[in-house]
Amino acid sequence: MFLKLLTSIKFKRLGVSFTSIFGLIWLFLEPAGLFLPEWLHWGWWGYGGLVSLALLSAIGLNLPRKSVCRSLSSPNSTIEIKVGDLFDEPGHLVIGANDVFDTEPGEVIKPSSVQGQFLMRLYHGDHQRLDAEIDAALEPLKAERKREPNKRKGKIWRYPIGTTLVLGLPDRRYFLNAYGYIGNDLRVKSSADDIWRSLSCLWEQVRLRGHGLEVAIPVIGSDLARTNLPRMTLTKLIIISFIAASKKDFVTKKLTMVIHPKDLDSVDLYALEDFLGSACF
Repeated sequence: MFLKLLTSIKFKRLGVSFTSIFGLIWLFLEPAGLFLPEWLHWGWWGYGGLVSLALLSAIGLNLPRKSVCRSLSSPNSTIEIKVGDLFDEPGHLVIGANDVFDTEPGEVIKPSSVQGQFLMRLYHGDHQRLDAEIDAALEPLKAERKREPNKRKGKIWRYPIGTTLVLGLPDRRYFLNAYGYIGNDLRVKSSADDIWRSLSCLWEQVRLRGHGLEVAIPVIGSDLARTNLPRMTLTKLIIISFIAASKKDFVTKKLTMVIHPKDLDSVDLYALEDFLGSACF
């Protein structure tokens, strides 16, 4: 984990910090040398020490944190971006799904995906039980579905992008959000428009069924969804969507975006901290 965090340091930011620290120290040492030359006659050893001190200070200031957090000015909500495991988070969880709400592990649902981990870790691999709960949640939405007869594996009833099912108990909800279209070749596709639409529907369900409790969400739309959008863009899209929904009406007291440690190379937490500072006005 520590090495992964180190690799995400941006050299431009490190260089700016080093220059600022070195210049600040030199600003005080240079005039001091005029009055106390016998104390500050260090030569190359002293200069090397100054460079080392500035460099170590810059590295210390720019070591990526495991989390960044900002509060919205209105309403009273907090947004946190952290490195960790989604399923270790308290409160409600958001689980991305395709438009037929497939659960069959293997070729249809990859074990490495968030939905695959959801099945294995919270339902202990019992996809029949998960299917039963999904079917019960979909019962009121039958008028909106369309049959897909050419799909060779998994379920065949398609629901609109944005359909959000609410499973679990009041203090631990699982919001299954359909953000992608699964083709007959079992490949999931999505777009920025699909993600935005699905998020808008998600926040409405969280507002209605979440009772204001904390909600944790992964970077939906990455990896297997084939949105062609980088994780940084998807993360910002999710944040903007949540802020827009919160400005309309209170959604939850805290949204936690969870970045998996393996994705640290493609996510700049310091840039996201700057983004949060400008977005959470």
